[in-house]
Amino acid sequence: MIKKIFICLALLTSFPASAADFEDVWDAITSCNWFEFIGDVDDTGSKDLDGYEYGDTSFKDANSGTFNMIVYNMDGFLQCIGGNSKSDFKQIIRTFNDNPKDLWLMQEVWNKTKANYLDDDDKLSNDTVPYRSKHWKGSGTSFGNGLLTFSKFPFDRDNRDDNDYSFATYEEETFNKCSGNDCDTEKGFTVAKVEVTENYHVHIYNTHMDAGHQDEDLSAKAKQLDQIADMIVAHSSNATVILAGDFNMAFDENDNDWRGVNFQTWKAFFEKTGGKHACQYMLSGSDTSLEACADELQNDTDHVVVINNNPNYTLEVTNYFIGSPAYSGLSDHDPVFVDFSWAKN
Repeated sequence: MIKKIFICLALLTSFPASAADFEDVWDAITSCNWFEFIGDVDDTGSKDLDGYEYGDTSFKDANSGTFNMIVYNMDGFLQCIGGNSKSDFKQIIRTFNDNPKDLWLMQEVWNKTKANYLDDDDKLSNDTVPYRSKHWKGSGTSFGNGLLTFSKFPFDRDNRDDNDYSFATYEEETFNKCSGNDCDTEKGFTVAKVEVTENYHVHIYNTHMDAGHQDEDLSAKAKQLDQIADMIVAHSSNATVILAGDFNMAFDENDNDWRGVNFQTWKAFFEKTGGKHACQYMLSGSDTSLEACADELQNDTDHVVVINNNPNYTLEVTNYFIGSPAYSGLSDHDPVFVDFSWAKN
């Protein structure tokens, strides 16, 4: 908390002293509003977004279907310490509301005020993604994990707890290993079990991993991805899995050889869990290996992975691309878009 206050107060030295600039100074200071970091905190952190009632929504059994997804690092820190402006954040919501997707996986929603915009029906209609994970903003001295999963599909209704989520429906995990400034957050991953159709549930993993590039950061990221792999092996071994988010893991990282540390980490993950990177579904040649995606993925830090562990259904990626003019300049990341098709075997 003290660190955040000093960061905000330090802004006073970064502006000219003229009265004409007072409004800019005040806007910067109020954007930092550290008081929103304290409040209704319980043993597992404060839950600002409680989701919506599940009501009578029902997805009847079917043999095939399609759905789509957006994955977006929202740059949702306080503006005074590097996040986007409130107006840009609101524009992201309006843009999504104008062209909604069935699933919306967000990272870096680290500011309570911005998170509450997402819970405001005047800004984001309940008709678009009515089922919403809770927002954990951390304790009074931390930022939380910044992860949100919004869905057209209900979280598994048979196993939900209206007061909180158990793993059967939704879970959040903090990484056991971190490095440097990333340890000031509770970066980790969440798992949401969504009901695509009556008898077909998909486990949606949303993550945000460490951002550094030194050897200790690369080591931390390898352990973080392995922690996700352990969860998949232990709890999603018979399920369709979509893993997506901001991995901060470009393939080439610190060296010009894409077969470097991060690529080896990815290879180890796929050997442990199976599955394919979304890029692999877009390859038109005979070579659909992870290596064949190296050129495209050497600079990408946001990724989507599909693991078909459910023996009764198969999920395919039919379209995968990064960036959209409608979202340009609203965050320091481009959104990732994915179209899926699924069928009963």
